[in-house]
Amino acid sequence: MKQRISRKKDCTENIKQLTERVRDEYSLFYYSMMEKDKKEIFESCNKIKFYSCVSEYFEWKEDISQEAVESLKDTNRPLEELWQYYLDHEYIAASTWGDIDEMLSCYSNRLCIDIPSDGISG
Repeated sequence: MKQRISRKKDCTENIKQLTERVRDEYSLFYYSMMEKDKKEIFESCNKIKFYSCVSEYFEWKEDISQEAVESLKDTNRPLEELWQYYLDHEYIAASTWGDIDEMLSCYSNRLCIDIPSDGISG
């Protein structure tokens, strides 16, 4: 697989770490797909497209929202986490950077809604 070189300039340490985790996860995914037979690859085409689009987004997009970074920064497998979220929400698309911005916004807001604003559950 050809190594991509990000052209991001000023990014925070959280964005760098998240981008590195996405890159590593995508690389593992890519090589695991290459080991599959053609039928398995064909059956996985939606996941392949999703992983490719989201991986490119994190690799190249300059202004990723801080909320998205915060919501994914502690996730070991951000692509898989977002893939499961994508599967659970049929209205979400992930073909363009605008789609991915919207998906990340929904994902981030869902996490914020789960945390009570006053810090007290009950």
